[in-house]
Amino acid sequence: MTHIARRRRLGAVLATTTLLAGAVAPAADAAPKRIAALTPFTANTLADLGVRPVGIGMTLGGNDRISPKLRGVPRLRLSHPNGPNLEQLAQLNPQLVLSAPIWRKGEAGMRRLGMRVALSDPTSVAAVPREVQRIGSLVGRRRAADGLAARMVRDINAATRGIRRHPKVLVVLGVGKVAYAFLENSWGGDVIRYAGGRLITAGLRSSGGYARISDEAIVARNPDVIIAVPHGNPSDIGRIAREIQNRPGWRRTNAARRGKVFVSTGNSLLQAFTDVGRTIRDVRRKFLGT
Repeated sequence: MTHIARRRRLGAVLATTTLLAGAVAPAADAAPKRIAALTPFTANTLADLGVRPVGIGMTLGGNDRISPKLRGVPRLRLSHPNGPNLEQLAQLNPQLVLSAPIWRKGEAGMRRLGMRVALSDPTSVAAVPREVQRIGSLVGRRRAADGLAARMVRDINAATRGIRRHPKVLVVLGVGKVAYAFLENSWGGDVIRYAGGRLITAGLRSSGGYARISDEAIVARNPDVIIAVPHGNPSDIGRIAREIQNRPGWRRTNAARRGKVFVSTGNSLLQAFTDVGRTIRDVRRKFLGT
């Protein structure tokens, strides 16, 4: 898909969702007053809409991208596959929990406690403004959400202008000795495409947006740029990054020969934030040079 086509698609998505929002928006007096947001995306969306949640999820990394408006909001420790501790969550007594599919197993327990649960975890750039509008409808801030979504679309369009190069790119999730490639249906893979990169993962298949890839396959596909995203405890990130940058099996790639093996230590390629345009610009400037 060309960048012009992507911009048109974004505009069409925004216009269609704006028309639909009025049909699903709750009345102002029915809007929940106490809301918990488990992802950085949902937490920042609430902050941008002028809604202060009663609790937000605690994530590994990416805290520098959390809105300063959320300072002092209680943090909820999250664990897989259930999400927050139900006892801790119950003490905050939210009427609505903005969760994500990864914690779907804990949804039944939240509902038993009388909490409404809505899942929101965009895995594509085009889905971000649409999800902002949906959250706005859920919390009674539809008009503000429409304005925020429109600004996002403009910022995304501005961030993708002037792309002149389209390097071959591999983005891998570095976990120990195993590399998992980001596919086109992952958040990070879609950001790379918006930033002008061409993913080398054609033919790899996985239902979760990532597929295991061997060093031999990486050398054969010969990326111009490799971006590794370490995932783990903050204390381990430095060691993981060094191992990735000095991986012997990648030395024969264009990326390694040209010094284009990078490590992205934030969470911006792992999950959506509300400042999508900034993420695209950062990827273009820091990694792709497009």
